[in-house]
Parts: sequence; structure tokens; C-alpha cells
Amino acid sequence: PIKITMPALSSTMKEGRVVSWLKNEGDEIEAGEAIMVVESDKADMDVEAFEDGFLAKIITGEGESAPVGDVVALIAENESDIDSVVASFEGG
Repeated sequence: PIKITMPALSSTMKEGRVVSWLKNEGDEIEAGEAIMVVESDKADMDVEAFEDGFLAKIITGEGESAPVGDVVALIAENESDIDSVVASFEGG
């Protein structure tokens, strides 16, 4: 699976809060498409996907925070891979 991590939106940012997800689990996403809004210590910013695929699992929900670099969601390359990506995450 492709991991989406909490980006560093400023040089001083240590963690970010997911304001909202612009995509739902199972949705197809394209590289360059905004997939979530993150609140940093300075502003709210759209975060784009870097790869094409399907949003398989949202790990950090809306209103929750995560340290910079932590995985906040998983992308499956193919729609048929979503279940196995979710299972591999939940299985550890």
C-alpha cells in the first residue's frame, strides 16, 4: 500500500490536525488532487495525493491530530486491493 503521511506544512510544525477529509474510503484519487485539509500552527492547507489509487483506509479521522511523518491514511493501487490493504494494516 501507499502511505499518506502528515506533511510538515511549515518549518516549525510538529503535528497537524486533520480538519476534513475531501475523499471517503473507497474513493478513487489522482496524483495532485486535494484529499484532506490539515491545520498547521499557521494555517489550514489542502494536502494533495502524490500517487493515483484508491483511498483504502483513513487512520487519522477528522478533528484528530498526528505528528509530522505519521501515517494518516493508506492508498491501494487498485480498487480490488482495498480489502487486503485494510487487512494488512489492521493485522499489524
